[in-house]
Amino acid sequence: MMALAFTRLLPAAALLAASATAAGAGIRIPNGPGSNIVYSKCQACHDLQYVNDAKGLLPAQWEAVVASMKDYGLELSDQDKSKVIEYLTTYLGPNPPPAEVATPVANVDGATVWQQNCAACHGAQGKGQTGYFPPLAGNSDLFKDQAFPVLVVLHGISGPLTAKGQQFNGSMPALDHLSDAEIAAVVNFIRGAWGNETETSKIKPVMPELVAQKREQALSPTQVNALRGQ
Repeated sequence: MMALAFTRLLPAAALLAASATAAGAGIRIPNGPGSNIVYSKCQACHDLQYVNDAKGLLPAQWEAVVASMKDYGLELSDQDKSKVIEYLTTYLGPNPPPAEVATPVANVDGATVWQQNCAACHGAQGKGQTGYFPPLAGNSDLFKDQAFPVLVVLHGISGPLTAKGQQFNGSMPALDHLSDAEIAAVVNFIRGAWGNETETSKIKPVMPELVAQKREQALSPTQVNALRGQ
């Protein structure tokens, strides 16, 4: 079975560019160091079911899988590549550890969620990357209404948009692997950082209950972007 999963996964790389990110929405992989990179890098191109279907591969096999993805556009620093292979080998290898216990709401730190899931693209100080990733420092979309940033994190966003006078036309994958408490914490953190706090008093903090409610909405990243103009 393990060998069969491995042989299926490598040819599947040819289909990655055509696989819709939305197809993988809701599919989860075990929590662990490096899982955030797998979500952000892999889910941007293909359904995470490919990853789940390959559970049990040996380290050398996972290395071959990651190497094959580079032929289809995967960009990873050497450090991130090592983290991804270590994660896949540990948590989706032949002898994975027991599943982690969910983190209590009171222990969720929005800054930590930001660093682990968002900072690689948007920057440690929320300044973004010109032409690629919009800034979140001073971004008025954060205060469009209470729920809009929650929808972006839950369902992703795709298509042309303007942020602080800059034009962007990219795609952010859904981060729906994060818990309701983690999403609430990171949205509240972003709204209170890098000068955004001057606007925070005008809007209520996000609670996990709101995230749970919005998680039930079936929205594509393109539909989320359309909500910006409403």
